[in-house]
Amino acid sequence: MQTTNLFARYLIRVEISWQHNRQITAIRRALRLIFPLVLLGSLADFINQAWLQTDGYYYQTLHVVKWVLRLRLAREYLRLISAGTLGLTAVLMAFAVSFYLVASSTQHTTDRLMAGITAVISLKFFNVNRASVLALRPIKWLSTDLGLTGVLMGILIGLLVGNSYRWCLNRQQADEADLGLTLTVTSGWILGTAALGLLWIGTQTTSVNAIFTSMMRWPFHLPHFIMGLAGFSVLTSLYQWLGLLGPITVGGQSMESAQNLAAVLNHHGWQLPHPVTLHTIVNVYAEFGGSGMLLGLLFAIFLVRGAHQQQRVGWLSLVPTLGNLGAPLMVGVPVILSPLLGIPFLLAPLATISVSWLCVRFAWVPAVAYPLATGTPGPLLAYLGTGGSWSALALALVDLAISTAIYYPFVKWQQVAQVEGGAVHEA
Repeated sequence: MQTTNLFARYLIRVEISWQHNRQITAIRRALRLIFPLVLLGSLADFINQAWLQTDGYYYQTLHVVKWVLRLRLAREYLRLISAGTLGLTAVLMAFAVSFYLVASSTQHTTDRLMAGITAVISLKFFNVNRASVLALRPIKWLSTDLGLTGVLMGILIGLLVGNSYRWCLNRQQADEADLGLTLTVTSGWILGTAALGLLWIGTQTTSVNAIFTSMMRWPFHLPHFIMGLAGFSVLTSLYQWLGLLGPITVGGQSMESAQNLAAVLNHHGWQLPHPVTLHTIVNVYAEFGGSGMLLGLLFAIFLVRGAHQQQRVGWLSLVPTLGNLGAPLMVGVPVILSPLLGIPFLLAPLATISVSWLCVRFAWVPAVAYPLATGTPGPLLAYLGTGGSWSALALALVDLAISTAIYYPFVKWQQVAQVEGGAVHEA
């Protein structure tokens, strides 16, 4: 017990120190700012995918096509909302992080806004259509990394631009806004990032995020063994924790899923050629609510008394999290760049992968073979994918209980850190 208390106090102190860091404070304020937009966009995305698309879970189970009028118009409307909110997440993060960093150094709104605008422009220079630039055609901007997948890029650009503005503002002596200083810093960053952007598109054919992801995931290509599954899960969780909220795809999974389905349909029994894959283990048993078993975090938040702010975020994020869209919870809690919640965010899927791999490897539960509809609630994925196996459902519920138990103490410690950190800040 004493060891546990010492460990808890150490983590709480780390979390408090982390929260009071100027850079992290700006990032968390930016995450708080964009949370309503991420929530609205995730809800629109969830309704569109799960309710209005033909491969959606509720579209198929509730026969939506029979009672929803103007289905095509509804799809277009929700896609527009999703693109207008989630599609600009990285842009908003770059602006907000730079703005909040400068806000602590100046009272002049112009300087704060110019810092944010400069960060947005700098981010855009790395998301431009390569062919339109090199062929001297009208410039076309790309939205590939301007949404959830580009949150980390937005954070980094915001930190770089914001800190440079702060450095310059802290060295000016005048109390009034200095137009010359603002023009110098803004011009320097725009000219510099434009040159870097041109250099990038002149030498590379993919985005910055795509290069980073491909470099980090290559050791775990098609992981069919327990260490490969665990390694891939750790990298995926690490990406999400850093702010790369887009999914990581691995080639060959569609072919393996098709072969498993053909084996079930064409032969008696349940003998699959590929019982252990990313889909049959990680996707089905270790990603309830999204990477990191966020559904376990959600239940832990509901179980911890007194975490009123977190519970409010949890209730608001309940619907998309049940549909395995974890962005609102990642941003609203926040899990992104939280050292305290980062530990269970890595450990929970590792524990569920280990238990699930053991059960599937020794055929205690059947492996998933049937295709799964988009938006299927996490605990039902294994049950429906195995054609109604109660043992698969039981394993899914056990995994959910394990992940909730792992998250529970960390959620309590984070609540203590927020209370003590707030008291220190007030003092």
